[in-house]
Amino acid sequence: MDGLQNYLELSADIPGWTRGVEAQALVRFCSAQPDDAVIVEIGAFFGSGSVLLGGACKVKNSGQVHCVDPFDGSGDPVSVRHYEAIIMAYAGKTQRERFDGNIRRAGLSEWVHAHQGTAVEVAEHWNTPVDLLFLDGDQSPDGARLAYEAWSPWLKVGGILALHNSDPRDYEMGHDGHYQLTQTVVVEPHYEILELNGTTTYARKRR
Repeated sequence: MDGLQNYLELSADIPGWTRGVEAQALVRFCSAQPDDAVIVEIGAFFGSGSVLLGGACKVKNSGQVHCVDPFDGSGDPVSVRHYEAIIMAYAGKTQRERFDGNIRRAGLSEWVHAHQGTAVEVAEHWNTPVDLLFLDGDQSPDGARLAYEAWSPWLKVGGILALHNSDPRDYEMGHDGHYQLTQTVVVEPHYEILELNGTTTYARKRR
């Protein structure tokens, strides 16, 4: 983890929600992927998680991160409240400009690639098997389900699915989509649950 400390610190300076042990776990799972791994992050916002994933690839000198986001502050109503407050506090540049700037300052432009659009829109043109799929976009039940259905077919058997905000707790209405996935489809025998780290569930696809 020592070689990754720089990226953990850079990520912590960018507005986001994957922090502390959760950030370390995301880096650990990304670093454990095979050579030339394809990493897909659904929901990038300002790039805090993207820096963690891209940093892990750069330190390993292998793999590519593809970040999918409409970059317009949209999502489930609970998340949008937070997005709007942050975007207002960082006024002067668009969300996409903030993302690109953060990736560039982290020295990760060769490792992190943005795909602007919704999860469903981008998946329509996707054609590459995925080693690690990090779902952290629209957290509404419908939004989470649509993202999962669009991208899970591309996840390799043996690949890792990470679901942010999926721990058992009391959720605000309309914000529990990823938790619902862990109760309905991300279950045996289709997935092997590896761990719940903070609010993020990690599962290995079995079939």
